[in-house]
Amino acid sequence: MNALRLALLLPLAFGPLAATPTLQVIAVGPNPESVTRGFGGDLFATLMGETRKDGDGNGRIVRIRGDAVSDFSAGYDDPKGIVFTGDHLITADFTRVWKIDSTGKKELLAGPSDFPHPPSYLNDVALAPDGRSVLVTDMGAVTKMRDPGGQLWPVDSAEAAAIPVIARVYRITLDGKVSIAVENQRTMLLPNGVTSLSNDTLLLAEFFTGNILEYRAGGFRIVATGHRSVDGIARDSRGTLYVSEVFTGRVWAIPADGPKRLLATLTSAADFLLDEPASLLVVPDTKAGALAFLTLHRP
Repeated sequence: MNALRLALLLPLAFGPLAATPTLQVIAVGPNPESVTRGFGGDLFATLMGETRKDGDGNGRIVRIRGDAVSDFSAGYDDPKGIVFTGDHLITADFTRVWKIDSTGKKELLAGPSDFPHPPSYLNDVALAPDGRSVLVTDMGAVTKMRDPGGQLWPVDSAEAAAIPVIARVYRITLDGKVSIAVENQRTMLLPNGVTSLSNDTLLLAEFFTGNILEYRAGGFRIVATGHRSVDGIARDSRGTLYVSEVFTGRVWAIPADGPKRLLATLTSAADFLLDEPASLLVVPDTKAGALAFLTLHRP
């Protein structure tokens, strides 16, 4: 298929811009959520599907090679975060975590009975630094976070205070053993994105409050605020944070030593891939059914 190429002004990202960056958009299918590089260096994206209901089976994973998109693995209900271990893709799907081999065959890595607490809404997946396990967020009480109009309750509302604190971050070994990496705490009320900075430090995207949290030694530190509906999160080697927001479609860069900068506004912006060697962000635009390729030019 032909990619749509759109000019886009972009502030500082990996450094001063050498040229005007571009945004390339490739249609991939209904409700893309997450993307990673996988087998053969190709991109693999989760599509949550048309209905996104437990048992519908219309979610799938697609492979993107250049501008060509092909089905890779099917039969999921609502696949969200995805990572590549080197041998398998791993994705979270409501209350299950799957691993997928190079042929697209899926195998259950962890089901509801394998968790120490009943999982509510498994979402993002990140590879742990040891390469032998993954981190998976359970967002918790997602049905309690919105008002009747579908908007997030005000952070200081009685409804917000009543949201049960049941979210956790789990560690799952590649042979399916599940343990708790971060226990439930109100600071982490509804976590979405997760990334591991080191063996003892995580970054978490708190969807409801819009806070970006650093978790270390059992405690949290807020490193950025003002990003309600935050989904994807990553930090590059220069310390710049990249953040995406589902409801607004905004994608941000937050330098370690300067003000945050708006990189793009999509229809919606989900769990992206930061490909630092290629100076590239690949952002699922969920409502548009597309991947947005945002080039970040180095000087």
